[in-house]
Amino acid sequence: MGQQVVRAITVMDPIGLHARPVGQIVTLVRESGMTVTLRRPDGLEASAVSALKMLAMRVKVGESLEIVIDAEDSEATTALGASIEALINQV
Repeated sequence: MGQQVVRAITVMDPIGLHARPVGQIVTLVRESGMTVTLRRPDGLEASAVSALKMLAMRVKVGESLEIVIDAEDSEATTALGASIEALINQV
């Protein structure tokens, strides 16, 4: 059985979580084969392979977000979390 890693981030992109990084996250997560969920502090969450669900979360600049990753390999999980954070906060 795998492990679950939760990475808490603050969205720094002035536009918030928008279409470009969401599309890149979907591609990255699909290629990784891991299960990834983005979760707001209020409990609203979306699968990271669903662009529409991530966009529907309407995450704004300055808001907190958790990247929740289920995987077998902790090193790959950590790298994927860092990559997703970099995509969300590319400015």
